[in-house]
Amino acid sequence: MRISLLILILFVSASAFAQEIAVPDLFNMLDWQHFRIDTTLKKKGYVLMQKDIDTASAIYQYSHLDRSEQKPTTVRSLVYMDVMSEKARSRLINYRTYSQDEYGKIAGWLLSNGYVSKDKYAFENQQHVVYTNGKETVRVKVIKTKIDNKEFTSYELEIGK
Repeated sequence: MRISLLILILFVSASAFAQEIAVPDLFNMLDWQHFRIDTTLKKKGYVLMQKDIDTASAIYQYSHLDRSEQKPTTVRSLVYMDVMSEKARSRLINYRTYSQDEYGKIAGWLLSNGYVSKDKYAFENQQHVVYTNGKETVRVKVIKTKIDNKEFTSYELEIGK
């Protein structure tokens, strides 16, 4: 009985964080092929919501809804865009979460990995902070949105190559 309970607790706690995407994985995705990103996200329960492909670019939008009776529902999305020209190729990744705890983990990872705040500014209902480690630049946005007199806060991490 105790072993079954322990296994159940381990399974539930592991699956609770399975939908979060760690910052190092986001950086790794800058170099992954589409198939690997698609497979990884689908294994985590993300759904491809939209894709738009033309001769110069490709945009993919994935979403995940994390429902739990023990905590509030969390929405996450990952959008990545590839831009191709004759001489260059670029990728932008935007990861959004509505979890303040997850935002704390993202900020903690950036600070513990040598990123420092380079620039801060506000734009309408958004607070932007640009971090750098001397080689890479990351933008973090905190966005407040009101819907039916309720305020929602989303947290975005934007990286590119």
